Amino acid sequence: MIIILHGKDTYRSKEKLEEIIQGYKKNHGSGLNLKLLSEKSSLEDVCSEERQVSMFQEKRLLVIKNAFSSSSLKKDIIKSPEKITLSENIIIFYEENEIKENDDLFLLLTKEKETKHQKFMPFSKGNLSSWIEREFNKRGTRTEKDVIYYLMRFGGEDLYRIKNEIEKLSLYSSAVEMNDAKLLVKPEIEPNIFKMIDALAFGEKEEAVIFLYDHLEKGDNPLYLFSMIGYQFRNLLIVKSLIEKGISYKEAKKRAKLRDFVFAKSYKQAERFSYDELKKKYDWLFEIDLKVKTGQIDPVPALYLFIFHS
Repeated sequence: MIIILHGKDTYRSKEKLEEIIQGYKKNHGSGLNLKLLSEKSSLEDVCSEERQVSMFQEKRLLVIKNAFSSSSLKKDIIKSPEKITLSENIIIFYEENEIKENDDLFLLLTKEKETKHQKFMPFSKGNLSSWIEREFNKRGTRTEKDVIYYLMRFGGEDLYRIKNEIEKLSLYSSAVEMNDAKLLVKPEIEPNIFKMIDALAFGEKEEAVIFLYDHLEKGDNPLYLFSMIGYQFRNLLIVKSLIEKGISYKEAKKRAKLRDFVFAKSYKQAERFSYDELKKKYDWLFEIDLKVKTGQIDPVPALYLFIFHS
């Protein structure tokens, strides 16, 4: 079976991919036959994984990321489609962008009877409003329509950021009002957040602490600061991955889907970090944030801990 997931709404396409993976793991307890492959993989890499025989008599699940963006892999599959289409395993093509309907590989794969494909495009305003309301309901949180519209206004198509704000507001109160949203949610990332991350990039932790202190002194909520720092490190990971692929500034800007100012700042910052450094810091931030949300550490000490151990 072939499954193709694609579209501009990478939040929901990734959510669908994770849903399929979790369903596979649930039905195939060993978890040994799940393999993730990147766009850097060759067709031979794919075939090598596909040919491996499971000791548990399970179908293998192969996830190939961004194959449609890889000219070499795409060309090889078009030349020898039977190596994919005749497989008895489950092969998922996960594309972090929209695939054109006249794409040669797309047409080739979708003509197969067992191929399934799903396209994820940004929500309409009505659907986005309903989605936000459902996300609050999942967390047992009541809210006002004004709060939903406020999140829509500043979040745009960025469901990652909107969900992050929903989680933060739900932790803050089980009945979110407009005053809560204005306190914790800011439409734009503040300049001092960029300056603090710049300081971390240059190893100037004392300088970073000063910027953090300034935020806390003026009354910014620590949970808001966590969300903004996390949001920016996620931006940096996205931009850095595009830089490492050798993608031009103009094309990277288009793919990143960030506001002009945020992308420009993120691009400069990303050049100062290696991808591994960014991933390590982002994982560390996630770990500390989880401890805050589970009550293992207070948010203010947690922010300082992040800086001093980054």
